[in-house]
Amino acid sequence: MVHAIPDCGFAQAYVISGADGLMVVDVGSIGAARDVERFLAGRPDLSIEDVRFVTATHFHIDHIGGMGTFLEKCPPSTEILFSPLVGEYFHGKRKLSLIRSWFVGFMPASLWCSRYVRRFDHLRVESLSGIPLPGLRNLIKPPCPETRIRYFDLDLFPSRNPADGRRKCPQACPVGFGDWKVIETPGHTEDSLSFYNPVTRELICGDLVINTVKNGPGRLNTFCWSRKITKRTYDKLRTGLVPRILYPGHGYRIAHPQNALADVEVSRLFLRRRVCP
Repeated sequence: MVHAIPDCGFAQAYVISGADGLMVVDVGSIGAARDVERFLAGRPDLSIEDVRFVTATHFHIDHIGGMGTFLEKCPPSTEILFSPLVGEYFHGKRKLSLIRSWFVGFMPASLWCSRYVRRFDHLRVESLSGIPLPGLRNLIKPPCPETRIRYFDLDLFPSRNPADGRRKCPQACPVGFGDWKVIETPGHTEDSLSFYNPVTRELICGDLVINTVKNGPGRLNTFCWSRKITKRTYDKLRTGLVPRILYPGHGYRIAHPQNALADVEVSRLFLRRRVCP
């Protein structure tokens, strides 16, 4: 079951509960870490002692800024899970991908999301890691000792063209947590991931799709590293998965009786004959 943490800052944090314990996704600030902790403390059926994994849909500051703070409250066995590309960021082998469309995509969404910043600690982060701007993107720091970090085994996927992230179809890799699978979904960032449960048909999609309208269909995020790859990823997911519920990184959940990806709005920016990078 997916639990959305209410009013937890710019990005939406989620707690996934199941027979294997708990997995926490996108703890984006120190305030969000405290919100997740309070949420678990207020639920007699959930406990922070049962948190097995803390993970993120992508390495942006508003999705990873409180992971280390939250991990300090978890049992010593709790691990942080990342895309293997994030490990390359940590060791200087790859740079965080730059983001385009700051004014078209970022400004409207950030103004809308600011309504969920309720306290000063929703603006506090552990470091400046995860800012996709020239210069600042080099400020990469792990949120905890690397002994507590593990990387998804995405080598199980077919080979891809590193220039454009091309894959034949959306491939799902076991998370090691119930029926949940991790899917590599580049576009918003190079390292973007989504989490899908084919049994409950729930999809946590990060910033691939955002939804600022309650009961709305959501829209493909124009604030991204590559519009071309974002559109390709979306098309593959739409034809390869059938989620009933979509949980975006920002905004309201999206529900549909057949496929919550089917009615997502696609901006004309993605439909031009020559799509921007």
